[in-house]
Amino acid sequence: MADERILYKSILPNGQVVYGDEPEPQAKRSSAISVERHPPNPQEAEAAQRALAMTRAQLLRDAAARAVRLKQLDNQIGDVYDEFQNLRSKQRAGREVGEGDRQGRRFSHQYAQRQHALLLAAAQAQQRLDNLVTERTALGY
Repeated sequence: MADERILYKSILPNGQVVYGDEPEPQAKRSSAISVERHPPNPQEAEAAQRALAMTRAQLLRDAAARAVRLKQLDNQIGDVYDEFQNLRSKQRAGREVGEGDRQGRRFSHQYAQRQHALLLAAAQAQQRLDNLVTERTALGY
């Protein structure tokens, strides 16, 4: 067809990709690519340039917002991690049997409640930490 042009994509033995009007003779693989020709239209070209500039500006704003959020998440992850480690230490210390933690051979109700509260607090901190790390991973490139 008159409004089509055939270009060739050749992959050389060293992995380099070369485009040209003819396939490269030393290429290990070549394929034909059909390219449609478009007559230049100044109005369409200008509109495309404006759209491209707007898209670029939006991408830059998005990237800046993502960078700010990543910094916030890094700070929050550090804080929640410290909180989690502190709660885990309290949980380990809370396992020790103290005065009034036993009723005969059995543990008291207060001891069981304390263990449950410490376990729940550590699990909640772990969940917050997991959520922050998941969000940070989703924002990464």
